[in-house]
Amino acid sequence: MDDAVTVMLVGLDAAMAAELADDERFDVRSADDLDQVSADDSLDAVVVAMNGQGPLELLGSVRGKAPRAAVVVVTEAGQEADGAVAMHAGAEDHLVLGSIPVGLLPRAVSYAASIRRLRRELATTDEVTGLPNLRGFVPIAEHHLRMADRSRAPVVFLFVRIDGEVTDADAREAAEVLLDAVRDADLPARITDDTFSVLLTGEATGAETLVLSRLVEAIAVHNAKQDPPRPLSLSVGSALYEPETPTTLSQILETAGRRLHDRAED
Repeated sequence: MDDAVTVMLVGLDAAMAAELADDERFDVRSADDLDQVSADDSLDAVVVAMNGQGPLELLGSVRGKAPRAAVVVVTEAGQEADGAVAMHAGAEDHLVLGSIPVGLLPRAVSYAASIRRLRRELATTDEVTGLPNLRGFVPIAEHHLRMADRSRAPVVFLFVRIDGEVTDADAREAAEVLLDAVRDADLPARITDDTFSVLLTGEATGAETLVLSRLVEAIAVHNAKQDPPRPLSLSVGSALYEPETPTTLSQILETAGRRLHDRAED
């Protein structure tokens, strides 16, 4: 079951859950309503009955509980318009009760999970933090390196790694701390689950010291506000791109990743 699609059915009858459970491709869970569903980053798909809820409200609630999951909405006959609105707002599929032939539900869920996975892979924004992800960060950073080559000016990259196990809540908190520390013109991004990078734009001299100082202060302020105490621990490093000794962005990211990893193990 390691590669099984983890599915949560909400507000649907036992027969639908049983059809998925009989298929070894799925790990099936059920709940009567969304209030019974805890936030879960591991869900691959949520199949949810609309049950009179507004499509936008419903989709927002599901995304809040399972931000990474594909969403398949199920409506009563005659409510197809609500399903269409949900699809337009980002749901992966829409099914109508009474019009779901045997075998369609497993195919729909499998396809929805695949589509959601593809959307995440092609996205340029990290869903959890709202920051650019690696895909969004790379072309902007490479553009700045080309500008640096023309102007013969160095570029500074900061790297911030969350220590320990990383939840979505940790990532959001780290992003907030980072945004408090960087300057308006700087480019922060979440490049892996536990690591952020910040491209410091403009004059490199003094920029690294300034942002690091502000980052230390922002971490202290954040941790002081936690009740009960739940300190956020971050490892920080930097890399300097110098046009006189050019290197690629991939090499910069790889070197920084190794340094942060080694520091975390010290």
